[in-house]
Amino acid sequence: MNDITLDMEAVRDTAAEHMLTGIPRAHVDTPVDQVIDTLRGSVFECADTVFVTDAAGKLLGLVRINDLFADGRLKIGDIMKSEHESVRLDADQEQIAALAMRLKMIAVPVVDRNERLIGAVPPEALFRILREEHMEDLQVIAGITAHDDGPGAALDASILNRLSRRLPWLIFGLVASSVITVVMVQFEHALSANVAVAFFVPALVYIAGAIGSQAVSVSVRSLAADSVQILPLLRDELIIGVGIGAALGVLASFGVLAVFGDQLLATAVGLAVLSGGTMSAVVGFGLPWVFQKLGSDPAMGSGPICTIIQDVASLFIYFGLVSLLVL
Repeated sequence: MNDITLDMEAVRDTAAEHMLTGIPRAHVDTPVDQVIDTLRGSVFECADTVFVTDAAGKLLGLVRINDLFADGRLKIGDIMKSEHESVRLDADQEQIAALAMRLKMIAVPVVDRNERLIGAVPPEALFRILREEHMEDLQVIAGITAHDDGPGAALDASILNRLSRRLPWLIFGLVASSVITVVMVQFEHALSANVAVAFFVPALVYIAGAIGSQAVSVSVRSLAADSVQILPLLRDELIIGVGIGAALGVLASFGVLAVFGDQLLATAVGLAVLSGGTMSAVVGFGLPWVFQKLGSDPAMGSGPICTIIQDVASLFIYFGLVSLLVL
C-alpha cells in the first residue's frame, strides 16, 4: 500500500493530517547559489527550511533559509544540519510537537518507510498542535471526556453533549466520596470529644487537593515529552511535596496554637498537613504514570481519582494523629 493512501480516520491527529508537500528541496551536491536561484520565484506552502536529499529522494539534512546566505560557493550539503530526526505519516501529533521542541526544529520532515522525503509539518501546525494538546489535557485532567472532533469543538457542542461529557467522572466522585463519610463515622468519637478537631477538615482537604492538582498537571505534561525520566521527576516531586507540606504545616500549627492555645492539636494539624501534602504530591504525580503503564491516557480522570485518594488519605492521617496526640 502506498504510504500516502490513508483514510480520513487514520490520519486524524497524525503527521499526515498536518503535513504540507509544497516545500523547498535540494540535492545534496547542488551549490548554494544554484539552490537560491532555484528557489527564487517559486511559491511554497512552507518555506522556512530547505530539505536536502540524495538522488533517491532520501532525506539527508536540513538547512534553514537564513543559513543559505552564508557562502554561495559551498554546496548545500556542506552547510546542512545532518543530525536530524523525521517522522512517519502515522506519527502522533503530540510526539511531533515534542520532537520539534526538543531539537528546536522550525518544520518537522515527514518521510515514508524508505526514508524518502514526502513533506513537512509547518510551524503554524506545530503551534496549533501544542494548543490542542494543552486544551485536551486540561479537559481530561478535569474528568471531561474527549470530543470526537477535538477539544476545540467541545466549546461549541450542545449543552446536552457538554453535560454528558462532564457528568460521568463526577458521578464516580460522588459515589467514591462515600468513603469519606465512612472515615468520618469511624472517628466520630474524636469529633465528639473535641469539636475543634472538625474545624480543620476543610482546610486539610483543600490543601491536599491543591497540591495533588499541581502534581497531576506536572506529571501529565512530563509524560507528553520525549524520553522523559519518570523516577528522577518523582523523586523531585517527593522533595517538593515535603517542602510544601513542611512550610504549610508550620504555618498551620502556629495558627492553631495562636487561636486555640492547644499545643497538641496544633502539632496534629501541622503533621497532618506535612504528611498529606507529601502524599498528595506523590499520588498526584504517580497516578498518571500508572495510567500510562496500564495503556490508558495518563490524563484521563486523574483529577477526580486523585482527589478522592488524597481526601481519604488526608483524613485518615489527620484523625489518626488526633486520636494519638489529642484525645
